[in-house]
Amino acid sequence: MRFTTATDASTAASALTFAISAIIAAAPSAVADNTTEPLSSFWTRPLSQAPALNVSIQDGFSEGYVFIAPYDATHSGPYIYNKFGDLVWDGYGVTGSANAHNFRPCTYHGSQHLCFTQVNQQNGYGIGEAIIVNSDYKVVATAQTGGNVQPADMHEFQLLDDGQTAILSAYEIIPYDLSGFNITTGMGWISQGVFQVINVTSGDVVFEWFAANHVDPSDTQIAPNQTDTGGDGFSPETAFDYFHINAIDRTPSGNYLVSARHTGAIYYVNGTDRTISWRLSYLGPSDYACTNFNFSFQHDVRLHSENDTTTVISIFDNASNGFTTTTSQSSGKVIAIDHTTGNATMIQEILFPSDDDAGILSTSQGNTQPLSNGGYFIGWGVNPYFSEHSSNGTAVLLGSFPGVENYRAFTSRWSSTPSSTVPEVYAYALNSSSDARVYVSWNGATTVANWRIYGAKNNDDGERGEFEILATTAQQGFETEWQATDFYDWVRVEALSSNGTALRNSSITPVFVPSAALAGACDDAGCPIASTYSSSDKDEL
Repeated sequence: MRFTTATDASTAASALTFAISAIIAAAPSAVADNTTEPLSSFWTRPLSQAPALNVSIQDGFSEGYVFIAPYDATHSGPYIYNKFGDLVWDGYGVTGSANAHNFRPCTYHGSQHLCFTQVNQQNGYGIGEAIIVNSDYKVVATAQTGGNVQPADMHEFQLLDDGQTAILSAYEIIPYDLSGFNITTGMGWISQGVFQVINVTSGDVVFEWFAANHVDPSDTQIAPNQTDTGGDGFSPETAFDYFHINAIDRTPSGNYLVSARHTGAIYYVNGTDRTISWRLSYLGPSDYACTNFNFSFQHDVRLHSENDTTTVISIFDNASNGFTTTTSQSSGKVIAIDHTTGNATMIQEILFPSDDDAGILSTSQGNTQPLSNGGYFIGWGVNPYFSEHSSNGTAVLLGSFPGVENYRAFTSRWSSTPSSTVPEVYAYALNSSSDARVYVSWNGATTVANWRIYGAKNNDDGERGEFEILATTAQQGFETEWQATDFYDWVRVEALSSNGTALRNSSITPVFVPSAALAGACDDAGCPIASTYSSSDKDEL
């Protein structure tokens, strides 16, 4: 019996549907509600409760892994999966008790690392810090806002200049005259969006921008106490979040694109004097007309190209905040802004791949990642899906992880042979006449192609004999299962690369054999997970 469903990544045909029912059937009964939040379970990593992926479309997707950071989950944290639905790295605990967001590979000091923010979740934003993790999954640096700004928020953390500097977002609470919003009984409070460029090593602030200095609260498309994250403006804890900064991208010219959800606008900020050069909005003030599209409450603005006459950007168009809706479904959009005509034109739209073409409406979060092959990878925000699309918008990958939320989803190549950990092994046999079963995994390792399995028997004196090679078997999913043709008292496993190079040995592991009292509940495949006591006299034990 496999303790978890794992698909052989080398056999795409068998992986077309990573069935949730198989995960539920294999999971222990101790795992809570596996219908609303399907979880993974493994013999070799028994405390793991990573979200289980259901991959329902696989057709010509790009190379790379999937990076998500679910929250409101049983185990909230950063996770890596392959595109067949198999867990690659369980990062639960790396962020301690705080949520992880915006998790993806990044370049730091010339090599690939992982970047994310870990925050204490507030209503619509976060308070925390940015984290940089190396390929051994060890924290090597952190980044934090400076000056008089609140600690970093989760909405944006982006390394620049090979990791010398970084963009960080933050939410700053300030007293404000809100009489224009019918608050005249006293001083009101607003939450203004802030972003800083900071030196990662020294912590010095290189550049900073405060929304309230440039965007009047009257530009907002929400009212106090009228949305789930807007706040009522009566206290610092419930400050009116009129702007809601959620993305910043630096242009090659040294300027910045800024996305604000609650004003429904994209701003082009001058990187020298901080002024707004232009803004694009459908609901509010705009320097450009949206000629063939609308958008609202958007996320994840990214620059594609710019010259003297045209700027091309992508956004994730939420199209709704749950209270005001401009379109029936959310989408990724690519927009060309013509600075000579004053027109903005949608040149591509990427929709959710639903059978009925009704799409999906994500009222918060989400992202649109441009890929080097001309395609796009979409994280569908509050709806726990990700999808990959070819350059013409056709879906080539669709994955879901029900019961949780995820701010952004990414795909990228990634390589790791963790230097400070070893493969984990569990081995089982019903009795000393039964064939041994071996389970092996190595959390986060991407370079393992095969496992070389060794076994040893005790001699007549009860001492361990010499190890012999039993087999070499292909790595399969997160946890590989292999069955011997004999009983062994001891096993160890060696990880091998695709060219046969030995990567790491596991610890020597005894084969678990159930006692006579337990064996009656077990079979050749294993023992069920205990859920009750066998005797009403348990208190006497």
